[in-house]
Amino acid sequence: MKRILVATDFSEHADRALAWAAALAKRFNAELELVTSVFVVPLAAGPHSYGIPPDYLRNVREQADRHLDEVAARFAREGIRVECTVLHEDPSSGVCARAVETQADLVAIGTRGRGGLAHVLLGSVAERTARLARCPVLALHAGSPQPRPLRTLIVPMDYSPAALAALAFARTLLEPGGELLLLHAIAPVLSAGAPERPLEDPRAEQWARAEFEKLRGSLAGVNARLTIRYGAPDAAVIEAAAEVSADAIVMGTRGRTGIAHALLGSVAERVLRRALLPVFVTQPR
Repeated sequence: MKRILVATDFSEHADRALAWAAALAKRFNAELELVTSVFVVPLAAGPHSYGIPPDYLRNVREQADRHLDEVAARFAREGIRVECTVLHEDPSSGVCARAVETQADLVAIGTRGRGGLAHVLLGSVAERTARLARCPVLALHAGSPQPRPLRTLIVPMDYSPAALAALAFARTLLEPGGELLLLHAIAPVLSAGAPERPLEDPRAEQWARAEFEKLRGSLAGVNARLTIRYGAPDAAVIEAAAEVSADAIVMGTRGRTGIAHALLGSVAERVLRRALLPVFVTQPR
């Protein structure tokens, strides 16, 4: 990991992302780029419309520059190489484009974890970034823990290319002597006679264990084990992470867009929205 782009809007959520990005930069001797967006939604011109005063935009840009310089100076005193960039476009699109332009290895970003109607109406910059970015994304809430060694990582595993990419990335993050917990969730089949008692499908469990055995060769030298749970994948991931006191979750996403995303959503995005742990999201290369 040579270059980490960290997006900030100077909120407490972004501050936690900054802290984790700085810790990872120290661990990997990586360079940080601090990015913020001064973005104004274009307004349709009309006979009674009002333009945005140039002085207002100038003041916002100056404030952004000042805040970035203050953060950059603090990191520089800690020996971290850092540069700053102010964008003038939609934050998620701008951050993803900047990550491609600079060949960033990771994007760190804060998320408010909106739910319900607020999420439907406003969405999430962090979720869109995780869905669109070509490099891994680290998302954190204000309530996420302070930076700490990554000794126990939860890796949701359905053996898809996205999950295998997440597993490969998790190996680069894991501290020496740490453990990877591969979690395979199986949706239960509900019984018509007793819907409160789901029927477990042993064939699905056997398949998952057989696939894990195929992975053992590629996991040589890594402390990894498989756990299987019945239930919704996002709930299973969050529950397992709490039970083993995991340090972070590393998971793949298929990066759906358009109608596919609207209809199916994303397990990764639901975990990102609900989990207080740091969540690393990757896509298959």
